[in-house]
Amino acid sequence: MIAFKIVRKIGRMLRGGAGRKEIFLGALCGVLIGFNPVAGLTLALMILITLLLNANIGFTLLGILLGKVLALLLSVVSFHTGYFLIHKIGLEGLFTKLVNAPVTALMDLDVYAMIGGLPYAILIGIAFGRFMSATVTRIREQMLKAGEHEKVGKAVGNKVSRVLMWLVFGKQKLSTADVLAKESPLLRKSGFILVGSVVVIGLVLQFFLLDLALKKGLQAAISARTGAEVNIGTANLSLATGALEIGDLQVTDPDKLTHNLVQLDALAADISVGDLLRKTYTIDLLKGGSLQRDVPRETPGKLLIKEAEPEEEVAEAADEAAGKSLDDYFTQAKKLKKYGSRAYDYLQQRKDNGEAVAKGEKPKAVKKTAVADAKRIGYLKAAADLVSTRPAWLIRKVEIDDVRLDGDFPAQSLEVEEISSHPELSGEPTRFIMTPVDGTDPTAKLVLRFDDPAAPHEIETNLKSISIGDSIKTGDSLKIEDGKADISANGTFSVEALNIPFTIFVRDLKTDNEMLNALKQLEIGGSLGGTLLSPRVQVALSDNLKSALGDAAKAKAKEMAKGELNKALQSEEAEEAKAKAKDALKKLF
Repeated sequence: MIAFKIVRKIGRMLRGGAGRKEIFLGALCGVLIGFNPVAGLTLALMILITLLLNANIGFTLLGILLGKVLALLLSVVSFHTGYFLIHKIGLEGLFTKLVNAPVTALMDLDVYAMIGGLPYAILIGIAFGRFMSATVTRIREQMLKAGEHEKVGKAVGNKVSRVLMWLVFGKQKLSTADVLAKESPLLRKSGFILVGSVVVIGLVLQFFLLDLALKKGLQAAISARTGAEVNIGTANLSLATGALEIGDLQVTDPDKLTHNLVQLDALAADISVGDLLRKTYTIDLLKGGSLQRDVPRETPGKLLIKEAEPEEEVAEAADEAAGKSLDDYFTQAKKLKKYGSRAYDYLQQRKDNGEAVAKGEKPKAVKKTAVADAKRIGYLKAAADLVSTRPAWLIRKVEIDDVRLDGDFPAQSLEVEEISSHPELSGEPTRFIMTPVDGTDPTAKLVLRFDDPAAPHEIETNLKSISIGDSIKTGDSLKIEDGKADISANGTFSVEALNIPFTIFVRDLKTDNEMLNALKQLEIGGSLGGTLLSPRVQVALSDNLKSALGDAAKAKAKEMAKGELNKALQSEEAEEAKAKAKDALKKLF
């Protein structure tokens, strides 16, 4: 049945009333639509133009299929061509203005494959349109000549032949000769009515499907950053008031797909609808409810974007009773190095951009960075950073009422200030402050000085009563059953150096070593130095450890002496002495 429909469709295209111009326009517009890498305003405009022009829909669909296949095959070429056109021939200023202007900002003119694929789409579309119009015309001419032949004319002119032709090819509105002589207009007769109807229907559907589109858009945007599946329960946006509400946000951990990196029950904010026309938004206050991390998922998430250079993971699991193996330490070191490398790259990029902004210059595009980004998210999605005077998105303040951390940590409240896509353009430092719900002293505080490239970033932590029994594995040499640690740190860091002094107070230690168990408290001072790519930890143990061990030895000796005394008092000689003393006291009184 499907094969029959395909044959009939081809027959209609060959015998139908579409002239050369209609075939050419349909094939050209189809290729242009198919080459479009992003579902945005440009695609919508191209579809409306196709409906306005007198383009044959059948050949348009054929062109879309060809264009989509070629767009995938030429994605790398389109990316490099787009990079060249935007950054290398003096057009970056023009594209920057278009990307930051209302309405044109929605056309995705910063997407490399969009700009780079346009020349190929036009050339291939013209060639394909000319080929299809010429081929169909030639076939029709041959059919017309064959029909003029006496025997062929008799064969196809009888009723049975006409019925079979109708079944296979459908009804022919115009004769083949009339179709060949036909001069088609450029615009469709009912084009404006058709376009207007489609726009109205699209707006109505957009109104009813706005929340679904918002939900899908947010999931895609967050996934592009994290590289893993993102789930959103509900998403609502009011175009009248700009009120945005998001419920049940779950971000899969790309390094552990069975858990959520972040899970948030609710978010609420007010967005300027006018800013959305610039594809930007500014939020004065973003409020959230309960936030959790490392929460098990009901079903494992999917890894959507792979790392450009994946690192080998150690598959073997060490026996907990045996403690950590050498492989465990190497694996942990690799993870820390990966996180440090990511932080270094981000801070270095922000510093370079901040220095350029301070000089009144536009940060220069780096081909290596663009290629790495394209490999990570796909060559059809990679876009140029053409933000000029203000961030693409800016959140002035974030308030999360209930942040639940691992272990026995009390509930925390999180406050974030001046977080944005381009923090060097906001003019204010970015602050993260986490405070216990029932306390005033911050558990953690981070100040990122993107507003001043010369100023170091600041970090402060005050972690209380951290359980170290389960987190430290020392093997058979020493078994730590329980213990608490208080960690405080206050320092600065930058791309060039780390300078973070810290103090660790260990107390209530329970091990299989009696001397260590006698330690009431151990104070460990030190500092984190070096760089993000090569951090160095310096610990000053000698004086504190000597003092703590001395106190522990005295306490242990006192305990042992007391034990020996109790043993002596419980001996037979002691009992006899106690009886004599008792009789003597009775006689005395």
